[in-house]
Amino acid sequence: MAMALYFVFLLAVIAPPYLQSEASAGGIEERKLNDPDVLDTLDFAMNEFNAMQNNLYRMMATKVKDATSQLVAGQKFCIVAEVGVSRSCRNDEKHKSASLDRCPVDTLEMQCKFEVLNVPWEKRRELLNHQCVGLKERTLSCERSKLPKADQNVVKEMFDEKPYLNDKEEYAKRFAIFQHNLVKARKMQEMDKGSAKYGVTVFSDLTEEEFKKYYRMPGWGKPLYEMKEVEIPNIDVPKAFDWRDKGAVTPVKNQGQCGSCWAFSTTGNIEGQWKIKKGQLVSLSEQELVDCDKVDQGCNGGLPSNAYKQIIKLGGLETEKEYPYEAADEKCKFKKSEAAVYINSSVSIPKDETKMAAWLVANGPISIGINANMMQFYMGGVSHPWKFFCDPSELDHGVLIVGYGVEKGWFYGGTPYWIIKNSWGESWGEKGYYLIYRGDGSCGLNTMCTSAVVD
Repeated sequence: MAMALYFVFLLAVIAPPYLQSEASAGGIEERKLNDPDVLDTLDFAMNEFNAMQNNLYRMMATKVKDATSQLVAGQKFCIVAEVGVSRSCRNDEKHKSASLDRCPVDTLEMQCKFEVLNVPWEKRRELLNHQCVGLKERTLSCERSKLPKADQNVVKEMFDEKPYLNDKEEYAKRFAIFQHNLVKARKMQEMDKGSAKYGVTVFSDLTEEEFKKYYRMPGWGKPLYEMKEVEIPNIDVPKAFDWRDKGAVTPVKNQGQCGSCWAFSTTGNIEGQWKIKKGQLVSLSEQELVDCDKVDQGCNGGLPSNAYKQIIKLGGLETEKEYPYEAADEKCKFKKSEAAVYINSSVSIPKDETKMAAWLVANGPISIGINANMMQFYMGGVSHPWKFFCDPSELDHGVLIVGYGVEKGWFYGGTPYWIIKNSWGESWGEKGYYLIYRGDGSCGLNTMCTSAVVD
């Protein structure tokens, strides 16, 4: 219910000029009783209403008593009108949409409330509901819902820069996708085993296919190079650990509509390794990898395990500042003399999540692959999807584990989770981070874990 209300609120905020007016809280707008749109909608409702009746004479609306409209998948009108019978006009096709001058009312009979859905871009109208009572029984009125204040910043960031805001046809398409995605998000919410919240995100207007194309990869693929598996240190592992607290993680970045997640996973790992080994946190260039790594496919995907070898071959990585991100495949502009960091080799990390935690505590953030199927509508909390929703064998997104923790719960010990740095900007998820269950290989997060080595 809360998601549906937020959806209504969002539409009131982001609807373009041809759908939006000065809507009240909740997307419900008070309408003038003589508004042409109201009268036209009432005429449609009366035609539908009369078609349902077996009356010999036509029923006519004489006076509008209340009217509102609401932005849903189109415009939903609520109109309350006084209705009477006109014995001057038969209830037939000849008198459809007749005026009161032509068909004057002889006797006021009742008051009726009509709810009509108007979808102009589909040239479709539908009488959703109607209710009639005797004039002396009670007075009908349209409902006014009041919503709690919502965070408009998410809404504005989602739609302010969309190129289709003034394109009526494209807006209608996105509007339908958005509504469909809210249903999907609600189903995810119902099925998740954790505390995760799913709902409106900056990707809610994208189809699943578009989301995969722009923000995920066609598939993880097989690494071109074999990597030595690390030895796991024999240490006491704390209950919770976070490399952000140690200053080894740069701010969340945004890959844009480019399948370069693998490059962000790679640089995030190396940024951590350089800080831990050399004492300096440097934001590194993903664009260098997109442009200059000729083994991987730039915006069409790649693997950190391949990228490590390419960085060694190139001679290092430049900084983000010197080689800024463009979110597109460009010509390689790397200058070895400008390289700010280097790596010596790379290693793979075992699938056992207890061993992963031990290695992370001793050595730094871990580059991983993950199935991102549950991430499009993720808003926060600990995600714990069923395997049939998030196949561990189908990795399609590169991210970075920076730590882990335990969420307090009703059962003994609480819920263990990984803290994952993503590359979709800070407005997504937990300020750019994804919390996911730790211990059962959720979404394949433990199947392709690697790190660069800095001596």
